[in-house]
Amino acid sequence: MKALILSVSAGGGHHQAALAIDKYINKYEPESTVKVLDTIKYINPILDKFIIGGYLKAVKNTPSIYGKLYKLTENMKSEDGLKSFSNKFNEMMAFKILPSIKEFNPDIIICTNFFPLEMISILKEKKELNTPLVCVITDYGSHGVWLNSNVDSYIVSNSDMIDELEQNGVNRNLIFDYGIPVNEDFLKLHQRSATLSELQFSENKKTVLIMGGSLGLGRISKIYSELSTSKAKIQIIVIAGSNKKLYNHLLNLREMSAVETRVFGYTSDVNKYMQCSDLLITKPGGLTISEALICKTPLALFSPIPGQEKKNENFLLKHNIAISLDADLNCKKVIEDLLNNTTLLESMKTNCEKYAKPNCGQDIYKLLSNLIKNAH
Repeated sequence: MKALILSVSAGGGHHQAALAIDKYINKYEPESTVKVLDTIKYINPILDKFIIGGYLKAVKNTPSIYGKLYKLTENMKSEDGLKSFSNKFNEMMAFKILPSIKEFNPDIIICTNFFPLEMISILKEKKELNTPLVCVITDYGSHGVWLNSNVDSYIVSNSDMIDELEQNGVNRNLIFDYGIPVNEDFLKLHQRSATLSELQFSENKKTVLIMGGSLGLGRISKIYSELSTSKAKIQIIVIAGSNKKLYNHLLNLREMSAVETRVFGYTSDVNKYMQCSDLLITKPGGLTISEALICKTPLALFSPIPGQEKKNENFLLKHNIAISLDADLNCKKVIEDLLNNTTLLESMKTNCEKYAKPNCGQDIYKLLSNLIKNAH
């Protein structure tokens, strides 16, 4: 199989999903040639800094404005000014990347972000390409930017989205509820007792994991500060991701903590820490949710980005997989009450298992193979 996977590095989740698909293809068909491109950065690194840097700043500094823009673009028609500009921009970008695509000559193209998805859709519309195109939506709710003609298959995270996409004009037969692909490491089982021992933690206390995605965004330090005064039988793992300022601040807070705590920056052991935890406190990013579901770890959610993460949160609350930590509530009491409610925690774990997609990688590989066969 010769596969081209197009992504964008905004937030980390889109690109991590792309890398996971790369690994699954090579696992099931080792002689494959797979190319993963961070699309906008590949076309123009300066433009990537402007677009992706601008997105990250908007999400961090003005989330309410970002949320309004998300809502505004949800049902845009092609004749709308903003959509028309977006189409022209993506068409220009599409023709910049076209020579590289033709040179690689892939059997199939997979997009884990809507920017390259629209680019490839435009190229197919203009008969520049006829390669099968697969869209992997990396959230738990849909948005109009993901909807394009010339997409041969949509891979979604949950069955609710099948109805959502169909209502927006997508043929139901093109939608596959396979899940968001995560790193295969999350499928490896780790002994809880061994991980706790490694952390020098007690097996008789509830373990709480706090993280905010690869960027370490949201109210992590505030939540940890509150929980660090808890008199409940808990112990805490906090992961700051690539946020060095947050990491150093957490180390200072730990000095005054009444609760046994381990603080990490970037770590490749997230899967182990999720599996040994009784509760994950996090922002509701699509990839993080998928990882937690596979690890059967109930969630408490904070600081959702207005738009896609709010939709992710709504999905989890609807299916009793998570609770929401409202900014105005005493989160320490809410978390302590949940950890004391064994029945509710077990119910949430069961629901995690219900919506987990451990076979996602294999299912996606089979779909790609079938699309390639049918194209010849």
